[in-house]
Amino acid sequence: MKIPDTIYLFRITHMDNLNHLFSEGMLTCPNHPAKDENYFNIGDQTLIESRNKKQIPVKPGGYFDDYVAFYFGNRPPMLYNIQQGFKNVIRRQPREIVYLVTSFPAVKEAELSFVFTDGHAYHNFTQFFNHESDLKLVDWNAVNLKRWDETEDDPDRKRRKQAEFLIYKEAPLELIRAIIVYDDAAKKQILSIFEQYDFECNVLVKTNWYY
Repeated sequence: MKIPDTIYLFRITHMDNLNHLFSEGMLTCPNHPAKDENYFNIGDQTLIESRNKKQIPVKPGGYFDDYVAFYFGNRPPMLYNIQQGFKNVIRRQPREIVYLVTSFPAVKEAELSFVFTDGHAYHNFTQFFNHESDLKLVDWNAVNLKRWDETEDDPDRKRRKQAEFLIYKEAPLELIRAIIVYDDAAKKQILSIFEQYDFECNVLVKTNWYY
């Protein structure tokens, strides 16, 4: 499968987590000494706790909580659960959730260690990789789907949609090249945070990246 000319990476997080990101100057994994003790989790807490204890089977190894997780595509199924309050997830308004956007070339330039998967990282069928040449094994059609519901013809589509890119330990703030928000009110809030920390990057309103 043809690899995109530029591979973008997307992390969704709650607006309230940005102050720690800017004050520390980096995204930190859950097992980092500088982690945010008041981190605002927006996913399925039971799943988060379970997957953090799972080992990563390729170098640099460790556990899930040693990594900062990104998706290869926008509109992940977890965002749908967050907006709808499905599957033990507390419902959140879309303007509370932001995308932090970087790219694989930026990760390479920063010489960060990474691992990636061909599907939801907690799924038993999912494979793990740490070589750039294996990016061809990601289903690039699936990760970019807007409708990812499973069908009789493709019962594995949802898993492949959720392929992940995991950065080991931490990612510097300058890795973030854009922040995507739901509406102009959220953009205004982001820009006010930028003023506090003398930070700049593109802030784009993309309502169609939400459900």
